[in-house]
Amino acid sequence: MMKNFFKISLIFLTIIFSACEKKEEKASKSIDDPDYKKEFPTHEKAEYVMACMTSNKNTPEYLHKCSCSIDYIESQYPNYYDYVSAETIMSLRQIEGDKSLVFKATPNAMEIYTRLQNTLAEAEMECF
Repeated sequence: MMKNFFKISLIFLTIIFSACEKKEEKASKSIDDPDYKKEFPTHEKAEYVMACMTSNKNTPEYLHKCSCSIDYIESQYPNYYDYVSAETIMSLRQIEGDKSLVFKATPNAMEIYTRLQNTLAEAEMECF
């Protein structure tokens, strides 16, 4: 039963990602729409800084470094939803086995992943 669930989930995710690629073109046309969120929400920035500090030394020095890091990421991803999509792909790539092939092998997913990896490395070099 679980095997069928994973197969159905994989098919569902494949359909969603193929549909997202087409919706992206529509979304870029509606950037002036007020519901289209561009900025990073404050609570998301705070969550990132808290997680960053927890994985480091929880000192005021790291508060500044982690804040700098999320500010740098925000400067590279002016649209918050592009960052969320990249983070999602990064998380889904960590799934073992065939279930993550869609996120590892497709050119669009690889490009998004590489861009986020480069941005995170640049943020670390800039701020730490």
